[in-house]
Amino acid sequence: MKPKNPSKRHAYTRLGNLLRDARSSLRDERTGRISRVEDMANNLGVTAGFVYQVEQGKRKPKDGKLGMWASVYGVRYVDLCKCLDRIPMDLVASLREEPQPIPADPFSQLTEEEKTELLPFLNFVRWKIKHQASSSHERPYVL
Repeated sequence: MKPKNPSKRHAYTRLGNLLRDARSSLRDERTGRISRVEDMANNLGVTAGFVYQVEQGKRKPKDGKLGMWASVYGVRYVDLCKCLDRIPMDLVASLREEPQPIPADPFSQLTEEEKTELLPFLNFVRWKIKHQASSSHERPYVL
């Protein structure tokens, strides 16, 4: 089952090369031999034929299983994602836009034109506050 898109074929080949090289550097703990495709398949819970096709660049594991493949092969998840021209999900999560804090002075973001337009309103509010304070003998509010 070959991918129809040539760029995907290239990505699958990169992934296969990375995994094949990683497997050749892994040694069986008991025998000291290089891990076999069958050993990797048993660890991954897939068929040896599927592992072979992935290592040959003809197929790829499901995206949700890349983390398991990375741990079995002893490679970084990020490296598998790079081979497939994907952005790792943990990186995507870290790029979420954080809410911006509200500035202490909301008027600091106003343009000069907006400030000029607000002056008559502010003068009215000041007059109103001063008028209410003097009539009720309370301390006036300061803006």
